[in-house]
Amino acid sequence: MTEASKNRRNGPLVLLAASLFVALAVWLRDGATEGVRGPALGAYPELFVDVATCSPRGEAFRNGRRAEELALLRADRYAYNPRDGVRAVQRYQEAEACYRLAGAERDAARVRRSSSELSARVDTDYAAARLNLVNALEQDRWSDALSEIRRLLLLTEHLRRHEYVEWLEKNIGKAAARASTSR
Repeated sequence: MTEASKNRRNGPLVLLAASLFVALAVWLRDGATEGVRGPALGAYPELFVDVATCSPRGEAFRNGRRAEELALLRADRYAYNPRDGVRAVQRYQEAEACYRLAGAERDAARVRRSSSELSARVDTDYAAARLNLVNALEQDRWSDALSEIRRLLLLTEHLRRHEYVEWLEKNIGKAAARASTSR
């Protein structure tokens, strides 16, 4: 048998082996990221669904004033800690409930405006973080994905039992591992 006939006979085998190797590599790569890019990306919870009530202890107007002061403090810190924005909106809602209970409609309206403005800002940042996470995952930018997962966990900290939050908690380790190996 000549060298040319051996090459003709082995050529398809080499091509088949190379094709299988490429297919295996692609399958392993996609399978490894399947959990991180799971279906939970689109099933996110709303941040502000609970209706706040005024504490039955103490005077309603005084409770409203205290809740409003706490809301202002947390709102100021929102730029540094995303969870403070969520907590500020919750305190504003509590203050509104207390002012309504006390009959202070002007105060309730003022606090409702502050709550609406801040909740719109927090919701916008929440949507941006979700979009940034999807883009980072699609582009294999693991450090960015890790940063967005951390930010989203802070924003959703009060929603522990939601599947989206559980998905974030489950995948933060995977993103951290990928971020540390991709540098």
